[in-house]
Amino acid sequence: MDKRIQQLNRALVGQRLGHPLLWFDTVGSTNDVLKDKAQAGAPEGCTIIADGQTCGRGQRGKEWLSPEGKGVYMSLLLRPKWPASEASLISMLAVVAVAQSLEKIGVRHVKVKWPNDVLVRGKKIAGILVEPRISRQVMDFAIIGIGINVRHNNKDLLLLDNGAVTSCRLEGVRIDCDKVFIQVLQELESCYDLAQQNQKDHLLEAWTQRRITP
Repeated sequence: MDKRIQQLNRALVGQRLGHPLLWFDTVGSTNDVLKDKAQAGAPEGCTIIADGQTCGRGQRGKEWLSPEGKGVYMSLLLRPKWPASEASLISMLAVVAVAQSLEKIGVRHVKVKWPNDVLVRGKKIAGILVEPRISRQVMDFAIIGIGINVRHNNKDLLLLDNGAVTSCRLEGVRIDCDKVFIQVLQELESCYDLAQQNQKDHLLEAWTQRRITP
């Protein structure tokens, strides 16, 4: 484990996000682990990554199937101090970051669906769960939970939504989960920087270009 963390930290040298980085074999939910740490004062950028989750969650309380070693299961802590009214921007920048990450590793036809789904050829490949804590109409912190199907094969996905799910592997991209994780963190930092530099229109445009319209 220590060697893996060292390798990941080397890959993230120079980044603000991704530090400290805490890795687990299996957790109930990376969001739950990080929420406890956020409430205890963990700094912005703190990141949890796990090989598997036993209680992974998606939107509206849906389960996110997280078989060990098959996907990216991660949570990132931000402390933007933005107005509560801009909470949706956190979801938007996370979705854009994941979509851009998938494109950069070679996945094609990546689209997004409101609020937090990333699709390929109409099939879900990734999901984002943002859990903000609001204090006096300001975001005290926001936890971005991300699940990406990376190495899943058809057998792994049999328990999911009737063929409406895919993975990097099934889209012809065979890649190590850690490499996907690193790419995602890099894109998250880039998108977060845009938002903090009052370039939110760029994020909106990037999201709109990929949006699947009803």
